Amino acid sequence: MTERGDASRNRAAHRRGAESAGKSQRSAGGINIARLGGALIACMALVTYIVMGRPQENKLPSGEGADIVTERCLSCHGPDPILQQRLTRDKWVGEVDKMVRWGAEVPAESKDKMVDYLARNFAYHPIIPPKMPGGLPDGEGKDVVDQSCLSCHGGEPISQQRLSHTQWTAEVDKMIRWGAELTADQKARLVDYLAKNFSNVK
Repeated sequence: MTERGDASRNRAAHRRGAESAGKSQRSAGGINIARLGGALIACMALVTYIVMGRPQENKLPSGEGADIVTERCLSCHGPDPILQQRLTRDKWVGEVDKMVRWGAEVPAESKDKMVDYLARNFAYHPIIPPKMPGGLPDGEGKDVVDQSCLSCHGGEPISQQRLSHTQWTAEVDKMIRWGAELTADQKARLVDYLAKNFSNVK
């Protein structure tokens, strides 16, 4: 009986020692590891909200329809893809339809107000000749510049830049993401033209 009692007491002491060791591992320097882990997760969630979930800065002009555009467009991207486009109303309809296909939630009753706002504030204007002597230089690919670039903006955003072929490719890709319509052949000709005439490589 004594030996069994001693064994029982030894097992109980071992359990108490294991529990004490576990508590020591969970608590270092008085800091509960589980609570610390929860705090870190909460901090990560807050940072994610700040970086990803915070509403984009609104630089769009006020007016009827601005609230719809802010709610439905700026929840996914900043205002720049809108601010830098100049389109006819029909093309703005196409842009909104494209965004809907890509996942934007635009109620049918809000679509016309959104398009009216965009067409009113970011309307297409005839080509404005660039304010540089002689305009943009002629050459292979100039027709693509006239059709796909100068239909939305003047020549200054082109003539004032000096980029490598790789950098011009990235610029053209950005314009395509923002709505410029180019075939693969037109893109190649455009990039070659830009890199030839506005290069930072001597």
